Amino acid sequence: MSVEDFYTITAKQIAEKLEINIRTVYRYTDSLCASGVPIVSDAGQNGGYSLLNNFIHVPLLFNIEEQKALLHAAVFANEAGYPFSESLNRPWKSWSGLVANENSVEIEYRTSHEEQPRPRVIDPYGMLYWNNKWYTVGFCHLRNEIRIFRAERIFRIQRTQIMFKRPEAFSARKFFSQSLLPDFESKDGVVSLIISGRSEALDDLCIHWFLGHYLKERTLNQAIFLLDERSLHAYVPYFLLSYGKAIKVIEPQSLKKKLVSIASELKEYYQL
Repeated sequence: MSVEDFYTITAKQIAEKLEINIRTVYRYTDSLCASGVPIVSDAGQNGGYSLLNNFIHVPLLFNIEEQKALLHAAVFANEAGYPFSESLNRPWKSWSGLVANENSVEIEYRTSHEEQPRPRVIDPYGMLYWNNKWYTVGFCHLRNEIRIFRAERIFRIQRTQIMFKRPEAFSARKFFSQSLLPDFESKDGVVSLIISGRSEALDDLCIHWFLGHYLKERTLNQAIFLLDERSLHAYVPYFLLSYGKAIKVIEPQSLKKKLVSIASELKEYYQL
């Protein structure tokens, strides 16, 4: 069975491939849906099951018990002679034990605006993997606030004897999501983004990791989003360009002009 066959696959095909009863397929599918896996079920002669296209692009976060399980599994596999031991020593392994044990750590960290790393002490609250990069969410003693740290910008990690207590109400998942997708508290500066186009393209936009957060209404051939003006012009044009002629921006006019400007710059750049 080829990769393409898995874009839409019937319960019967799954049962035959896995050599299980078709009732088991239905039961497992229901369990996956209940756990949050975005499985799409299409009825009819050409129907079947499929996953939303951008399912693998959402942030992957681990709770404390999952982090401990990953760490213990990595140690066991490494000692058992697992051939890909280099992969087991990636940043998540170091951070898992520190997060789980609630030890403050001293790190040397370089931000995107600094040429040299600076020492700082942080309390690691959680870890996650998103967009091919590892991150740690934690309280920074230098800045006296909760920050997000990219693993590849950490040049040294040293455990301290300082113990910390993670705030009970704190959620690393929620903090990270809000950092990526800032909510606006008032209607001031909010702009309606109206897009028409092919149904499959609109479906993809409505579940986009960024735009899906701001979806207000979806009709048969149109989608309406509510965004703050800064995000609209800073990020959205680059998301939309990849859809080409499959979609068309109806409003606002300022975004249409921005798209034209970016496309013109790209045309000039590649014609040099």
